[in-house]
Amino acid sequence: MPTLHELQSDFRRFLVGQSPEQLLRLVDGVGFEPEARLSIYRNNMLVSLTAALKATFPVVCRLVDARFFDYAANSFIQDHLPNTPCLAEYGADFPDFLSSFPPAACLDYLPDVARLEWAINRVLHAPCAASPVALASLLTVPGDPAQIRLQMPAACQYVASVHPVDRIWQSNQPGSDLLETSHHQRAAYLEIRRTDGLQLTGLPQSTWKFRSRIAEGATLGQAAAEALGVEPDLDLAQALAALFDAGLVTGAH
Repeated sequence: MPTLHELQSDFRRFLVGQSPEQLLRLVDGVGFEPEARLSIYRNNMLVSLTAALKATFPVVCRLVDARFFDYAANSFIQDHLPNTPCLAEYGADFPDFLSSFPPAACLDYLPDVARLEWAINRVLHAPCAASPVALASLLTVPGDPAQIRLQMPAACQYVASVHPVDRIWQSNQPGSDLLETSHHQRAAYLEIRRTDGLQLTGLPQSTWKFRSRIAEGATLGQAAAEALGVEPDLDLAQALAALFDAGLVTGAH
C-alpha cells in the first residue's frame, strides 16, 4: 500500500498529464476507466487555474485572444501548480514563462505587459500599509546614513519596460477611449500605487531607479549610486524628500 506522500505525489503527477500506474490501480472506475474518472479533477484544475490567470492577466488575454491564452495557460500550468491555496497569489512566474514561450516569441512586449498586470495584482491584494513616517525619522537611525534601509508598502510596486506598457494597458481597459498605441514607442518607468484607487505614474528613469531599488531592500547608498549612474546631476536630497512627501516610507532602520 503506498504511503500518503506517495499518493499525493502520484496525484500531482496525474494532474499535470502523467499516468502513474500505482495511482490508477487504486481507483475504482465504477463504470469508467480509472484515468477517465480521475480526469474530472484534472479538467476542473485546468479550468480553475486558467480562469485565475485570466482574472490576473486580462489585458494579456485580450492582446492574444482567449484561445491563444488558454493554450499558453495550459502549457504554463503543467510546470507551475499553485504553492498556496489563494488563487490571487497564483501566476507570479507567468510573465517569465511568456518570455520563453516559443509561440509568443514575436510578441516581445507581452511579458512586460504581464509583469505590469502582476504588479497591479500585488498592489490590489496587498494588506493595508502602516502609517508613513516623516523624513526627520532618519535622524533617529544610528550609524552611517548610507547604510539605512527604508521600508515601503507592498501596495506600491515598480515596473520598467522598453515598451509603453502603461499605454498598452490603459488602451485595453473596458470603456477606454484611448487609441491603440504602437508597442514600440517609448520606454515606461512606472510606479503603481493603491491610494484612493489604482494609480499608474510614469517617473523619470533616475527617480524610478532610486525608488525601485529602495523598495527592493537596497540601502540608501546603493540606491543613490545606481540613480546617479542613470542621471549624474540628480538632486538626491530632493529625490529623498519627495519619497517621504509622497507617504511611501513606513519605517527606517
